[in-house]
Amino acid sequence: MEKHKIALISDWYFPKVGGIEYSMHTLAKTLSTHGYEVSVITRSYPGVPKHSTKDGVSVIRVKGRPLLGQNRFLTPSAYKELFSLLKKGNYEIVNSHGLDSPLGMGALLASRKLGIPVIVTNHSLVGDTPYRLLLYLMGKLLLKNTDAVIAVSSAVEKDSRLMTKKPIYRIFNGVDSEDKIIKVPFPVDTNGKIVIVTVARMTKKKGVQHIVDLAPPLLQKHKNLLFVMIGDGELRRKLERIVEEAGLSRNFYFTGEVSREKVLGYLEQADIFALPSSNEAFGISILEAMSKEVPVVAMNNSGVSDIITSGVNGYLADSLTEFSSALEDLIETPTLRASFAREAIRGLSNYDWNRICEQTSRVYRSVIHEKYHNNH
Repeated sequence: MEKHKIALISDWYFPKVGGIEYSMHTLAKTLSTHGYEVSVITRSYPGVPKHSTKDGVSVIRVKGRPLLGQNRFLTPSAYKELFSLLKKGNYEIVNSHGLDSPLGMGALLASRKLGIPVIVTNHSLVGDTPYRLLLYLMGKLLLKNTDAVIAVSSAVEKDSRLMTKKPIYRIFNGVDSEDKIIKVPFPVDTNGKIVIVTVARMTKKKGVQHIVDLAPPLLQKHKNLLFVMIGDGELRRKLERIVEEAGLSRNFYFTGEVSREKVLGYLEQADIFALPSSNEAFGISILEAMSKEVPVVAMNNSGVSDIITSGVNGYLADSLTEFSSALEDLIETPTLRASFAREAIRGLSNYDWNRICEQTSRVYRSVIHEKYHNNH
């Protein structure tokens, strides 16, 4: 079977920590172990080398600082360099990650101009925002240039269909059971406590503020709860202040940004995982919790609905009231926690990276074949 030369391109890559960063790197690493020649092209950071190799993947960083006053767009030289890398690189296929990545979208336009087959992996939902219509319009204009779209969940597939008539393939993200773990004890006493963990960027979109809102009534009934909030973002300081003013500091621990290895170590010590985000495109942190046998409570009608069957391997809530009572159910019923954890482990083979790699390379082959077959 032919092994192609592939470029995976996005702004969102290490040292930044997040779902796209992890899934793009693990896909690149797995493709590489399957014999593909893979390069990741991404943005540069101070002190990070321009060229490096990580897990058999060549990482190339384009030069360019963020434009003044924001972090998303780089100076024009970065996009020129990207064009030149694609022109000289002899890539047989380009896979851009994230419709909200300017480098990814720049690669989409450059590939179209250079005649390189190109796929976009959509990792996000437009969600409920005042800019909703504008974002769909932008998506439509950009996706005219793609040969196909990979959507990471049913919800993202549905969203993508509003933006393009090009082929859309649903391929889930995965979880790597062999990931390294760093086990750090919590710096607070967990003896006799039920530990409820949330892993998310501390932003309004992720709904982390709802955990802080729902905690007081739960703590009135159950004094032994410890809420561990893993992640960083613009809401973190505000939430810490609210918790302190409510006199609940002993029941909360905010970790700030920690490495993935530490996140997995914290999950191993958790009793319940809670994620109240209603616009979750997929939810890698949910898979990670399930892989560590932690029962999950999440919101319905998002990418999480592909992973969890409510009442079988976790709870899906349609409202915050339901979310709170699902948490209460798990707090009060240790046998239910154990049963959900057992069921969760059973379904994890669907999210094996070798399987995802095979599905993705099948899409690559079909797009390459289609491109050259139709052009000759």
